[in-house]
Amino acid sequence: MMNQFLSLFLKEKCPLCDRPADEVVCRDCDRQLKKCQFPNPKKYWQNSLPLYVWGRYDGALKRAIATMKFNDRPQLGTWFGQQLGATWRRTFPQQQKLMVVPIPLHPEKQQQRGFNQAELISRQFAQITGFRHDKTSFVRTKSTKPLFELSLGERQQEIASAFALSADGRKKLGDRPILLIDDIYTSGTTAQEAQATLQKYGLKVHGIAAIATPKQSQP
Repeated sequence: MMNQFLSLFLKEKCPLCDRPADEVVCRDCDRQLKKCQFPNPKKYWQNSLPLYVWGRYDGALKRAIATMKFNDRPQLGTWFGQQLGATWRRTFPQQQKLMVVPIPLHPEKQQQRGFNQAELISRQFAQITGFRHDKTSFVRTKSTKPLFELSLGERQQEIASAFALSADGRKKLGDRPILLIDDIYTSGTTAQEAQATLQKYGLKVHGIAAIATPKQSQP
């Protein structure tokens, strides 16, 4: 009885509700988050920049992403990366060798937040899938306004020329197709600019994988 009590007391707390958690989140929050999961995460895996997305940007998932980014709960990035990686492995059992690259934050924004949420997700995703991971070669050189506040045309203008490769980035990324990772995919403006930048360096972008999107219907 005492061992059971101590085990409960010593468990890490869920970053979403502060109840004891078996893994990163408690069972109840895990259940609520998985209600937002898409039954077919590759429903948008098409066109010039295929999108693989874990769930619907709404409800518990929307709150969890906001908690991770704005309430300093980076451990949620581990849970997101685990879920994204596990579903990817089930969806693509015959895996092509890819290079996993997170969408970068500007250094000032990353210093302010303390972490890049896309990098937290991509690191765990790479561990689950066995893909190579590079978090330093693709960089953000322009500090941009929050894009959700802007129109589509304003977003495209704001994000233009926002990315580049580090001095040795082309060599480090090699010849493997790149899978970009981000937390939220909205209009695709950021992902498309990232793809265009990488292609200028002669790199192939396999697609982008994200945790959530507000997209509702098949494009």
